[in-house]
Amino acid sequence: MFYPEKRDGFSRTGKFEVEGRTVQTPAILEVGEIPEWDFGLAPTSLKFISEELYSRLRPINEEVEILTSLHLLSPRQLVQVFEDLSKEGVSPKPLYAASSALPSNVSLLIYLGADLVDNVLAIAKAYSGIYFLGEVEVEISKLRRLPCNCIHCRNRVVDEVENLLETTAKHNTEMLRMEVEKCRRLILNEELRNYVEGKVKLNPEFTAALRLSDSLRNHSTFPRFRKSRCNFSALESSSRFEVRYFFERALECYKPFSDTVLLLPCTARKPYLTSRTHRALRSKVKVNVNEIIISSPLVVPREFELLYPAVNYDTPVTGHWSEEEVSFVAGWLKRFIEKGGFRKVVAHVTGGYRKVVERVEDEVEAEVVYTAEKDVLSDESIERLKQEIESKGKVDLYRRILEHMLSYQFGITWSGKVAGRYPELELLEGKKRLARVDRIYGMLDIYEKIAAYLLEKNIYTVEIGDFEVKGTIFAGGVLRADEKIRPNDVVVFHNSRIFGVGLAAMSGKEMAGSEKGIAINVKRKFSF
Repeated sequence: MFYPEKRDGFSRTGKFEVEGRTVQTPAILEVGEIPEWDFGLAPTSLKFISEELYSRLRPINEEVEILTSLHLLSPRQLVQVFEDLSKEGVSPKPLYAASSALPSNVSLLIYLGADLVDNVLAIAKAYSGIYFLGEVEVEISKLRRLPCNCIHCRNRVVDEVENLLETTAKHNTEMLRMEVEKCRRLILNEELRNYVEGKVKLNPEFTAALRLSDSLRNHSTFPRFRKSRCNFSALESSSRFEVRYFFERALECYKPFSDTVLLLPCTARKPYLTSRTHRALRSKVKVNVNEIIISSPLVVPREFELLYPAVNYDTPVTGHWSEEEVSFVAGWLKRFIEKGGFRKVVAHVTGGYRKVVERVEDEVEAEVVYTAEKDVLSDESIERLKQEIESKGKVDLYRRILEHMLSYQFGITWSGKVAGRYPELELLEGKKRLARVDRIYGMLDIYEKIAAYLLEKNIYTVEIGDFEVKGTIFAGGVLRADEKIRPNDVVVFHNSRIFGVGLAAMSGKEMAGSEKGIAINVKRKFSF
């Protein structure tokens, strides 16, 4: 029996009960401990030669789905086999990538959805004279000492090691086990994608598989909000689900209030309004126009800066923008300027940020004015900026931020009093809290009145059985769930007696279709 626990995109942790023992997944099964499952009569690669023949010869097991020799597949084929086995983005059985895992590729296999791997290739490599140094493979015949202090190697001289190949097999297994355990920890911390983006650079085919996964697969299990930092360190970072979702949803919800937009550079500190640069600028200039912050790869209207990933990301700063960066960011900046229908664009930017604006200058109808030279905080730059924007009216920025967050997250509008010190904002009705900013996940947490409204409108709701609700709601207790729900979404659960607010642990489709696993972590509950 398989009990999913924590999800991070396609990957997940869980408990797998097999032959009287419980395995924490993702896990490595060692030769000699692998159950007597049906491994079929043909490798998975046959699927792409003859679908009909593979269907007759493929492995068939009730408790596990087995894929074999995945390291022999092309990147497109590798992505396709995982997608074909997914039901609405999630396989109800644990996926076992048999005879496929190496330290160099196992993080990618787990990212794509593998729950179980084995040490078959690690042993085969050892008996072929290959010793693992992490993901690097070296010929053991070229080593004088075993360069590892694990219990099997202990930095011994190679010529003095009895049963050298057996020792190497045990060492290789430990290297693979360490990588699998690392992935499990990264899933729990919602950081596996950051790690995989770096690992795939070791092999062009791994990189291709990640790119194809981003473009071809169903991402219904991917969260909109995360507690982990989004590290934009590779070209593939811009194709992450959360980046693509942020752009599309922010563009859909964006409602500018003026005919002028001020473009500003991003800052190392997030949210931007708490940074030294943005605070210093606002202390010298009355900013009462729309603002858009330019970064790589993000373009962030000020109203969305407390939402993930804008509130929690990092990107390498070199002062040089590649052609790919300029083109990507300029494309989205153009769309936001067009959505706003702005008549004037005040670009208070320099360097690579200015290159982005120059790229769109001739493609938008608005007048573009540059106000910064060398330093955005210099007296000359500030004076030029004042001349362009200080004659404008006044705006309640914090209210606009909360309004846009409600629209982005739930698709609703709400009035109320804004309280709190930025960025710890709250929306109140009298003294009663309606919502507050959750900086950990980059979203809003909600309370009774808004929860009741969402329940009335059937938005992000989950119907459960008439049982006593404690700290956790399992999938077996879910009767119906909004299909828009993704992991980490704030949801409203209810039965005939109570309703409440919780954090989704799986997608709405999986909640309604699964019998095992955690569906919702309860935050608070209310009586009707």
